[in-house]
Amino acid sequence: MSTHAYDRRRAASLIFGSAIVSALGVGALAYTSTNAAFTGTTQSANNAFEAATVSLTDDDGGSATFDIDNMVPGDTVSDCILVTYTGSSDDLGDLKLYGASSGDLADDLILQVRHGVKNTGCVSPAPTLGLTDVYPSALLTSLGQDYANGVTGLTPDNTNDAVPYYFDVTLSPSTPNSAQGDTAIVAFTWEVVSVSS
Repeated sequence: MSTHAYDRRRAASLIFGSAIVSALGVGALAYTSTNAAFTGTTQSANNAFEAATVSLTDDDGGSATFDIDNMVPGDTVSDCILVTYTGSSDDLGDLKLYGASSGDLADDLILQVRHGVKNTGCVSPAPTLGLTDVYPSALLTSLGQDYANGVTGLTPDNTNDAVPYYFDVTLSPSTPNSAQGDTAIVAFTWEVVSVSS
C-alpha cells in the first residue's frame, strides 16, 4: 500500500471519528440541558394599577349663584363660591376660571373675581384683606370661554382643599337707556388638569 493511500485513509478515519465525537457531544449537551435536576424561580404577583381622579365641586351644587333682577346702572351684587378639590391626584397643573355668557345685558356687566385664603371658607361680607385678584374689574364678556383662555386661580395642593372665590358683578354706570329689560345668562366654570409627575 502506498504512503499516499494510507494517509488518505487515515485522514478519512480522523474526519469520520471527529464527526462522531461532535455528534455525541451535541447529543450529550442537549440531554443535559433538557434534563436539569434543579430549578429556581421567583415571582412578583398581584401587581395592581389604578388611575387617579381629578375632580372639583362647589358649594352651590351646580345651581345659579346669582338670580338678580331690577338692576339699574351702577348697581353691584356680590357673592362667594367655595370650590373644593375632591380628586386623588396631587400632580396638578393650573386651576383656571372661564365663563360663557349670552344675552344683550352681558355687554354691560363688569365682573371682578378674587380668591381668598385656602381652607378659610366663604365669609360675608368679603374680607377687605387677603384677597387676590383672579379677574380684575373688567367687562364680563372679556372673560375667556375655555381652559386655554381662562384666568388662573389658586391651584389646590391636596384633596379637600377648598378655595373661596368672591364675585362682584356691576351693571356699568354707562349702560344705555336702550338696555332696559335686557337680560344676561352666565355660566362660570373652574377646571383643573393633571400633569405627568
